[in-house]
Amino acid sequence: MSSLRHLLLCCLLFAGVRAGAADYTLYAYHLKPPYIIDRDKQVGLYFDMARYLNQHLTQHHFTTVYLPRRRLEMELELGRLNGMVIGVNPSWFKDDSRTRYLWSPPIVHDEDVVVSLASKPVEYEGPESLVGRHIGLSLGYYYFGVDELVRAGRIQRDDAINEEVTLDKLVRQRVDAAIVTRRTLDILLRTHPAWRKLFHVAKKPHDEFDRMILIPKEFATLAPELTAVLGPLMHDPAWIKMLHSH
Repeated sequence: MSSLRHLLLCCLLFAGVRAGAADYTLYAYHLKPPYIIDRDKQVGLYFDMARYLNQHLTQHHFTTVYLPRRRLEMELELGRLNGMVIGVNPSWFKDDSRTRYLWSPPIVHDEDVVVSLASKPVEYEGPESLVGRHIGLSLGYYYFGVDELVRAGRIQRDDAINEEVTLDKLVRQRVDAAIVTRRTLDILLRTHPAWRKLFHVAKKPHDEFDRMILIPKEFATLAPELTAVLGPLMHDPAWIKMLHSH
């Protein structure tokens, strides 16, 4: 009987631990390197982040899932997004005051740069410097200052499914310039070495920003745990190594 009681007690204790655990989804819409390199093989920084959290918050389990921006935003607006959004910034979700959602500490610092052909360089001095031009951008993304001029009919916006396609359009001179993420550009220049001599990157970036995790308020109880783990992240040698591994 004592052995049976011991077994039952172990089962109850294990059940109690699992009851306090939770599975969380990190939704990502940046289908580009280094953030999502291979969805099937789970290669990329957003998958690395899920693994990092699993190592440091062992009572929970995190999984990264790709979801297109428009669908993600619709589910978020309707309060039906069953998870968090990874790799985003408050200004992209009209939450500069950080009152609509909760936000983690930064996980990556990045910037958007203006790329043109070296034979026809475009020096970026602000959105007005792009007036009258045909600009390659990523579908579903918001570019501050530029989108406003697009709506005013002063800039032509040419959308592509990703930044590699946008840069290919630039090579073919179908656009005058493109706005792409610096970390993505660095990787694409490694995979397309011929592009290095073709492109000119403006000295002034279009934008500099930190990528964070957007936490809907229904997951408020998780926010302190994420803050405790991610607060020192940018100085963690293990994470820095991951940042440079792609």
